[in-house]
Amino acid sequence: MEVGGKMKKSKYRILNNTLVEIAQSREFTAKDDLDAKFDEQGSIVLVSDRAGAGLTLSIVKIDDAIRFLVKWDDSEEYFKGWNMAWEEFLWCLDVATTPEEAEVEAEVETEAEAETETKVEAEAETETTN
Repeated sequence: MEVGGKMKKSKYRILNNTLVEIAQSREFTAKDDLDAKFDEQGSIVLVSDRAGAGLTLSIVKIDDAIRFLVKWDDSEEYFKGWNMAWEEFLWCLDVATTPEEAEVEAEVETEAEAETETKVEAEAETETTN
């Protein structure tokens, strides 16, 4: 499973690319030396949202087992595997899109469509005059 997608990539920030790549492809081992990377709260933040909604996907250690934590506002959900945690993060990311962001995205799309229509009309007019 590849991180991202053209539409959503701009909505999140990867904070630790190496660990994200490992999480996607295999389980963590002692060789990855995760213990040295945990912060004061006992987690390693892998991905966060760009909108400032407080949405994060982290690695945490619970009872000597590595888990993925999707945290948003006062909600926390723990996952054993990357795929389920990633799907939950993306779902929360979609929900976290504010109405203002949706409005800006719609304006950008409308402007792009209008620009395309103008180019097509100009090309048609050029062909007619030639």
